[in-house]
Amino acid sequence: MAEITLRPEQYRPGPPSDVDLSQYGVGLVGCGSIANSAHLPAYAKAGYTIVACCDVDEDAARSTAERWDIPFWTTDIRALLDRDEVRVIDMALHPAARKETLEAIAQAPRPVLTQKPLHMEYELAAELIAIAEEAGITLAVNQQARWAPDHRALRVLMDQGVVGQVYSIQNLRRSFQDQPGQWWTSLANFNIGDHGVHYLDLCRYFASSPQAGSREWTRLHCTTAMLPDQNGPDPLIYSANVEFGEAGGRVGLMASLQFNNIIRASGAHSYNWWIDGTEGSVWASTKEVWVARADDPRTVHTFPLEGTWFPDAFQGPLGDLIAATAHGRPPAVTPRDNLNTIAMTTAAIRSSKSGRVVERSEVTA
Repeated sequence: MAEITLRPEQYRPGPPSDVDLSQYGVGLVGCGSIANSAHLPAYAKAGYTIVACCDVDEDAARSTAERWDIPFWTTDIRALLDRDEVRVIDMALHPAARKETLEAIAQAPRPVLTQKPLHMEYELAAELIAIAEEAGITLAVNQQARWAPDHRALRVLMDQGVVGQVYSIQNLRRSFQDQPGQWWTSLANFNIGDHGVHYLDLCRYFASSPQAGSREWTRLHCTTAMLPDQNGPDPLIYSANVEFGEAGGRVGLMASLQFNNIIRASGAHSYNWWIDGTEGSVWASTKEVWVARADDPRTVHTFPLEGTWFPDAFQGPLGDLIAATAHGRPPAVTPRDNLNTIAMTTAAIRSSKSGRVVERSEVTA
């Protein structure tokens, strides 16, 4: 095989280069912590034009506008929608507020980027899709992990055929999110349905590569564990085995995902992906990507990575929606694509509670 190369411009998130960003003023709806810590820092770096922001909390809207030099702020979404310069909406809201907000936007439709997942409940996500489709709203889902440098780099190398036909995807994440008083600590099924959705969605993202057969998941089995003294109401450890294709494991692709989110010793935290194919393997941390090939088994190619998931990857989904709007194409993560990820988290929760394998068709039916 030719020399293996990986350049930062192949994986580094950034704004679309073929669109006049000044013509796509962004209205931010939701001025909470994620907007201020991730969305707006990434947008400033990318050069997106934020022309208005809105939050039901007046202090949040005002302080966000002052901090990021946003020319207009309001507590009334109708006032934001009345402004012609608002061409695209970034809906940075928790699930409970999304339906009412999307119904308001439907009265003055704009392309909308909504937080991931579209909704934690499959049926409620389907309701949001119906609202958007009836109003003619182009809706994109902010699964920004797909744009993180390590994940993009893995996909670039996969698509180049560096490891041949992919048959195994593995993920291991070790971290801690059982802090008392945080919103996520009281959220039902948080570790699978909210945070864990990133890794289940990335499993689908990698499996959609032509080198993995462009396959969709068909069934999974998920187990969980819960500590007796934890703050969160549901398990903070899961292990999921995912099949692609007919039952029996005869299709050449599987995934194994493990997420322990209650490791109290931070020195033991880690995050890695491994992707194995017929001609080699590629694996990654947040800092580096490594490649080893069967035709040169003792050589490991190491590629240091530039950029970070937070906040850099947040440039990707909004830039993709702007480019999709400019060029008249669907966004990379459509609501119906995300519905298959929500089906995956729904199946994982059902499986963990019942102890059985759950089919995708059971959820989507």
